[in-house]
Amino acid sequence: MGGAEKVVMDLALYSNKEEFNTYVLALSKRDELLDDFLENNISTNILNKSNSLIDFMVIIREVNRFIKTNNIDIIHAHMTHPIIVASIIKLFKPSIKIVYTSHSIDIGSKIREIIVWALKPLREIDIIFSKGIIKFFYKKNHKIIPNGVKISKYNLKINKNKKFTFVSIGRLEVVKNHKILIEIAARLKGEFDFELHIAGDGYLKENLEKLIDRYKINDCVKLLGNIKDIPTLLNKSHCLVLPSLWEGMPIVILEAGASSLPVISTPVGSIPSLLNDQNSYISELKLFESSMIRVLEDAEESQKKGLILFDLIKKKYNINKVVARHEVIYKML
Repeated sequence: MGGAEKVVMDLALYSNKEEFNTYVLALSKRDELLDDFLENNISTNILNKSNSLIDFMVIIREVNRFIKTNNIDIIHAHMTHPIIVASIIKLFKPSIKIVYTSHSIDIGSKIREIIVWALKPLREIDIIFSKGIIKFFYKKNHKIIPNGVKISKYNLKINKNKKFTFVSIGRLEVVKNHKILIEIAARLKGEFDFELHIAGDGYLKENLEKLIDRYKINDCVKLLGNIKDIPTLLNKSHCLVLPSLWEGMPIVILEAGASSLPVISTPVGSIPSLLNDQNSYISELKLFESSMIRVLEDAEESQKKGLILFDLIKKKYNINKVVARHEVIYKML
């Protein structure tokens, strides 16, 4: 369900197989998309390790062995732990080239930022999604490449749900801020006829279930769990809501745009480089409820914004163009 994992899958899936042999090596125990990787014949291995010191040492050993066995030339490290691991590996094998993508404006803590900054000399290039998330720990010779999406996968011709449906897609974690959506739904329930569908799983699931029970809105707010068929979920819905506290460049916004779906989102991370008042409802948290009301009251306006966003996604965020730009970097190393 994670956006970073989807980016990795798309890079592996749409890369030129005649020029690149791609392997995916996951460090943690998260395996939500493993079946998708395997179904697409992407060579994928999961180490199933924790963040403990002992497991970290095991990860270094296993990754080093994997690189030697498969004659790896380039490591594209996605997020913080992988770039730390890749940097240590480079100390043992200086010839290996390292590319780093963080996937978020907030990488976790100041300590992490300092560590990533200190490791800059050990990597060749950083890839970031927009100028808006540039920080001191990125290399000066970074490249700006946005995320991408396969347009044809999401541009479906299917019927919408009979009842107006807001949809939220993402991990059930604090950063995604589902709590505010449930609170807004509780206030609007008596005035409007709609449903809020929340797709995803995570450590806040039980807390969100209790909140829904407390407000007695089980008939209005649905926790769907992990959903595999995201294109159908989006195309059956009427509006994507993303009240995140911080982000990078969320894949789900590109997916919604490719589905011609109106989007309400907070202006965090790289999102303002994509969304504006013409193609979406870019809303601070204090205005989020007003934007949801506006969508409920004016379907014509929201549908128009969805079509404008679709045109932009089709023009600038096609996954094949995005992958091609990554391949140019790989060849230069």
